[in-house]
Amino acid sequence: MSSTFTFNHAQLGPMTGVITPDNVVQFRAIPYATIPARFKQSVLKTDSGGETDFTKHGYACPQTFPPSVAAGGPVPGGPEIPLADEFKCLILQINVPLKQLQSPSQDKLPLLVYIHGGGFVLGRIDEQHNTALMVQQSLADAQPIIGISLQYRLGALGYLHPSPSPEHANLALHDQRNALLWIQRFISGFGGDSSQVTLFGESGGAMSICAQMLFPAPSSGRLFRRAILMSGVLGPGTAPGTRDEANGVYEMFLQKLGIEDRGQEGLEEMRNIELDKIVKATKEFAEEGLLLRTVRTEEWLGEGWEGMTWERIPEAIGRCEWVEEIVLGTTSFEGTTFMARVAGITPREWISSITSQLGQEGAEMLCKAYKVTPDMDHNLFTTSALRWIGDVIFEAPLHAWSKHLSTHTSKKLYSYVFDVRNPFPSHPLYQLPHHWVDKYFVFKTLQFRYPSQRLKDISTKHAQFWIDVANGKVPWSEYRYSGNGDEVIMVADEREGWVERTLEKHEEIMETTSKRCDMLLESWKGMQGRTFTPLEIDAFKGKSMV
Repeated sequence: MSSTFTFNHAQLGPMTGVITPDNVVQFRAIPYATIPARFKQSVLKTDSGGETDFTKHGYACPQTFPPSVAAGGPVPGGPEIPLADEFKCLILQINVPLKQLQSPSQDKLPLLVYIHGGGFVLGRIDEQHNTALMVQQSLADAQPIIGISLQYRLGALGYLHPSPSPEHANLALHDQRNALLWIQRFISGFGGDSSQVTLFGESGGAMSICAQMLFPAPSSGRLFRRAILMSGVLGPGTAPGTRDEANGVYEMFLQKLGIEDRGQEGLEEMRNIELDKIVKATKEFAEEGLLLRTVRTEEWLGEGWEGMTWERIPEAIGRCEWVEEIVLGTTSFEGTTFMARVAGITPREWISSITSQLGQEGAEMLCKAYKVTPDMDHNLFTTSALRWIGDVIFEAPLHAWSKHLSTHTSKKLYSYVFDVRNPFPSHPLYQLPHHWVDKYFVFKTLQFRYPSQRLKDISTKHAQFWIDVANGKVPWSEYRYSGNGDEVIMVADEREGWVERTLEKHEEIMETTSKRCDMLLESWKGMQGRTFTPLEIDAFKGKSMV
């Protein structure tokens, strides 16, 4: 059984956490906000509510929990069955060096804060996504940090927008914002430096960080200084939607749940309906290939909010003066995760769908970019289609961001590719460098499960890079777009470890080219100024996104 440690927080009073590992104290399930009612924005907590015991795991947001086989099985130390509670899920986990609590120094520690992904319908604080070993690594490297993870509402509970009232919009984003405000208010009492906050997130978590950068900094000052965006930036299909689109999604849920009333009466029925039905409806929505999104509001986006369409996002991020450094990266084959979307589709069906969406010229451009012909071998087509899906959601938006931010802003930009295969034989994506595979490495929590020391070294170096960023150090050469292939990126190579390469060299090794992203973005030009969801094509109808 783990030992405990109690210290007296100057504002929150006595707090007891778990010592795990031996030089880190973990405070679990710290509530940062309350939820006044279903489908209402959360309210920041300004005290501990008399709680002193933070040694037990907390509640997740209700969801359809995925099997643990994805990470090779359950991780020791976590609950066998996750507990969920709609109104008790807004919690933080804070990992602090024991020495910082025993003998507080005048030197406050930088913060590394994790926002989980999961397609906005899955995710929680658990042993796999635990920052404690990253904190331990930071101590071994003599550049200590405090590691934090946060939860927020998911699925319909966090991403339905039932009415034009601000209190009913962007619930999940406001949860995240309240967590960041709580950190600003209370982290000093743990020995943390509220002016040195680095956020990192993967997929939906990274996109959430992007959304936070679109929100003006509060009057109290910046909420974070640096952002690490792992396989996720806002682009077409993930950018904030319109109020009409939000109304359409809300209507779909009303119908799924058999609610006939509309307006305030319908909202009250939604609030009173059984929670399990809402979780089930969220699962069905995702399985139909649809994605829950944020909604454009003046409160969130400020002046010009109605015109914040997908192609304007990089420029808007460039205007976010309070975030100075951004790390952008992907895995080397993001699209493999979406095999279910491609299964059974022929090249002719894909070409026909793209032609209907983008016109003949756009379809011909994409056929050239992805080497698709009507009668090609189906295996070759599947590879091309998966590459296209990965580009649509991840690579092409990141390419657009990298070009704009490195040429039109003063932000420091660092780019990487994670080209390491899934090491777990029980995983359906075993031996593939798929979307989210980097999560199995950066936290160091699964090193006991790796089959080789080389993979452990890659995992440790991954954590060290993020620790470097949190400490304000230069992790590797800055990315500067030129279009000539001499841009420098960092690559996690399964054989060589982490190595700097020029983009040209990387593409030579991978037998691929970023020019396909240029062609993809060019094919979308006719869709600028409007909502555009590239994966909503006839051939993909009803196929799951998550």
